[in-house]
Amino acid sequence: MALKIKRISLFLLTLILPLSLFSYEISFSKKFSKSVTPDLLSTHINIIVEDESENFINNHIEIFNKYIKNNNDVIKYNGSFTLSPKYKYFKNTQEFMGYVGNLKYIIKSKDASALNKFINDLIEIENKYNKDNIKINISNVSWTTSTKLYDDSLDFLRINAMTWIEKYASSLKNVLSKDCLIKSIDIDKTSKKFTKIVSIETYSSKRVSNIAPNNSTKEIKIDATFLLECK
Repeated sequence: MALKIKRISLFLLTLILPLSLFSYEISFSKKFSKSVTPDLLSTHINIIVEDESENFINNHIEIFNKYIKNNNDVIKYNGSFTLSPKYKYFKNTQEFMGYVGNLKYIIKSKDASALNKFINDLIEIENKYNKDNIKINISNVSWTTSTKLYDDSLDFLRINAMTWIEKYASSLKNVLSKDCLIKSIDIDKTSKKFTKIVSIETYSSKRVSNIAPNNSTKEIKIDATFLLECK
């Protein structure tokens, strides 16, 4: 009789153990976002000088380049200069017309008034020479996020995602009566650094009062995929 009871107990134990050891995984995704205001104004500067003389072009380009390099109120990127021959084509023949010099920069500033002054000073230099063969082109004015603002926002969202899943995993214990452990967190950026581009006319021989387009908040987002093990 004792042996029979022992066998029944072992049989019940084999039924209970799988239930107590039963575990499963939960995988799901959630978006996290943060509203930010773009903090950096950016524009492209192209100074064009045309003439038959290379020296004339080089001398006048250097005047503009010296001003740009010595200006500490804006940030300068990717400065470049090219000098190319210019031809006129007529009836399958080409005629040498001189040279074209192009000085290009990307200019950035957090202060719209500083950018305005920078551009107006460039135009004043152009007006000083009052020549048809010296032109300033300014285009693609845009508000964009600085690298620091973008990276800080991503760090904030990553921390937000991790603290959220910690609280969520703890709350599942009350609902499922199981301990849910975080096995992995995968985070993908769903938004790149955004830029609001506003094309504007060529500014030549006239001053500008406010070159900055309207600014508005944008969202930086991440997609977080969580894997939980509950047992």
